[in-house]
Order: sequence, then structure tokens, then C-alpha cells
Amino acid sequence: MMGPTTILSLLAVAMVAVDGRFYSKCDLASELVSQHGINRDDAPDWVCMAFAESSLNTAATNTNSGGSSDYGIFQINSYWNCDPQDGRKTKNGCGHPCSDYQNSNIGDDVTCVKQLLREHGGWGFSYGHGAQCSSVTSSYLSGCTY
Repeated sequence: MMGPTTILSLLAVAMVAVDGRFYSKCDLASELVSQHGINRDDAPDWVCMAFAESSLNTAATNTNSGGSSDYGIFQINSYWNCDPQDGRKTKNGCGHPCSDYQNSNIGDDVTCVKQLLREHGGWGFSYGHGAQCSSVTSSYLSGCTY
């Protein structure tokens, strides 16, 4: 038999999943350029990074070995860049609860990543970008109109 805490936990997970979204590479590129001010020439890096980090899933989470977690399509880190609201002290560099990065509205995610790009002078903060996207070109989005 499930207790009230278990039921509430399941409902919270379901609510996040319902509001999440899986993008296609082309749809993400189009939204980044048309709605979030990403330069067309930079779109392949953004899309590749999101694919490497979350498989283009806005509701993605990953628990890291050090105890922090990564959230959303760009896997924004709970220790450095958001507040998991679990009582642990964090840097919360982007000034948002981590749950803000797990819904289908990626505007706040993009704002956080733009800030990280400025602070780090590029994609050095993203393990996924470093591992899979450092030599990405516009051909990554061939066939897409954005």
C-alpha cells in the first residue's frame, strides 16, 4: 500500500514529465534562432550540446557522483547554477530553482546557458559539448530550416 508521501512523490514526477518535451534537432534549432536570439551560426553548437547532454529532453535529470544533479535539456547543474530546493547550500549562479529547467519553456534555460558561456568564455562548462561537439559544423543541422 502506498502512503501519502509516495503518492505525492509520484504525482510530482508525473507533473514534470507531462510538462516536459522531446525536441527534434531541427525544431530546437528553429526555436533557438527565432525565439531566443541565438545566432544561426551558433545553433549547431547549442543543439549538439543539448543532444549530448539530454538527448533533447527538457525533463531530463542526471545524478552526478559528487551528489549534485543536472537538470533539463542543457543539464544545468544543481550545485553551481540552480537551487534543487532540498535544503543543501548551492551557488545557484543562474538564480532559479532547478525545477524551472525541466519544463517545455526553455527560455530560462537559454538565459542560464548564455550566462555560462559569458562566464566561461565558451563551452568549457559542458562535458557533453567537449566530448561530442567541439568540432561540430553547420552540417550537423543539414536538412533543417532555421
